[in-house]
Amino acid sequence: MGVEMPAAAKKLSFLSSLGKGPGHVDIDLRDGVKNMDSDMSKSTLESEVHYCAVHPERDTGLRCNRCERYMCVDCAKRTPVGYTCRECVRGHEDRFFEGTILDYGLVAAACAVGGALTPFVMLLLGGFLILGFIVAPAIGGGAAQIALQLTGRRRGRYSGYVAAGGVLAGGIASAFLLAGGFGLFTLLYLALAASAAYARFKVSI
Repeated sequence: MGVEMPAAAKKLSFLSSLGKGPGHVDIDLRDGVKNMDSDMSKSTLESEVHYCAVHPERDTGLRCNRCERYMCVDCAKRTPVGYTCRECVRGHEDRFFEGTILDYGLVAAACAVGGALTPFVMLLLGGFLILGFIVAPAIGGGAAQIALQLTGRRRGRYSGYVAAGGVLAGGIASAFLLAGGFGLFTLLYLALAASAAYARFKVSI
């Protein structure tokens, strides 16, 4: 019974019949196959595993729809057109922020006046607590709208925080002057007014 020739031996025999010796096959063919396998495995790994541009220790398959950089879930922000990295979101928002230091001062002053009016109006309303939940946000939003008019509708990145802070500062000072202090409902009304002022300056993409 004959012994079947191994596949590698058959390949060497075939190449030898074409004029290529076994030594040539050992050097060129086998080394070439090894190198090709190594390159394919590397390219496969690189195509399947990607890492966040900000957190390189986190692998991800999510890419920014603007700059196409890879990002993890902590760096991604959902927008109406898809997921965007925080850097692109900030760059997009920066186009809308033209406020100056003077504008911040005008916003703080206008909203402080609105905040000072809030406790006074609440005293005039007396026991109409439910009405206060409507009036207080209207005062805060109105003060922020006046501030926007004073600044030529320019706003800075922190204009909303300045507006809310102005409402709270003016309202607390007014409450101490009018009643020597403030109660729970006064704080609640001021919080509603400050939230409305902040919302008027909020910019989102």
